[in-house]
Amino acid sequence: WEQRKLGEVFNQTVEYINPNEANLELWSVTVERGLTPKTARYNREALVKKNDKFKVVHDGDIVYNPMNLTIGAVGFNKSEKSVAVSGYYVTMNMNSGFNNSYFQTWLKSENAIKQYKLYATGSLIEKQRVQFPTLSLIKSYIPTFEEQQKIGSLFKQLDATIALQQRKLDLLTKLKQGYLQQLFPSKDKYLPRLRFKEFNGDWKQ
Repeated sequence: WEQRKLGEVFNQTVEYINPNEANLELWSVTVERGLTPKTARYNREALVKKNDKFKVVHDGDIVYNPMNLTIGAVGFNKSEKSVAVSGYYVTMNMNSGFNNSYFQTWLKSENAIKQYKLYATGSLIEKQRVQFPTLSLIKSYIPTFEEQQKIGSLFKQLDATIALQQRKLDLLTKLKQGYLQQLFPSKDKYLPRLRFKEFNGDWKQ
């Protein structure tokens, strides 16, 4: 593998917009979910203030929170549309010759996070940041494009399998909650709403 600086892999992008005028959804970056839509509990008008700055993240672009990069707050735009994020975030795209799926995995890997912590700047640990000029200096051993593709494809398949299993788990959890409500009597009732066919009669206190 060849040692390269991340500045050879990524280019910083700075495209400020007004989300209302551009009619773009507001998204944010979390450690758990990467780049994700703002939840319904956020009021768009309250968030988009006159003096706030927002950046565009185009499809395939990468965005990270410089204050939380050391705990893995980085995401890829896989939504097939452009979205808006806080102007505080760092947005960037990737040069040709590098595989998107490979770096989706590497940027959140334990090895990468160790590097972020070594390079982070700031006098207080809780306020250390990794801005793009700092990120661009980080070095990593990178395989050929073909090997990047193989590695990236493997993790992409694993992520898809995990997502499928998570959906199944969510459905089973909802099913359990439904049975909990149906198979036990509600307050002041002597019978549950749902029963096995071989049972009848009131439950006794």
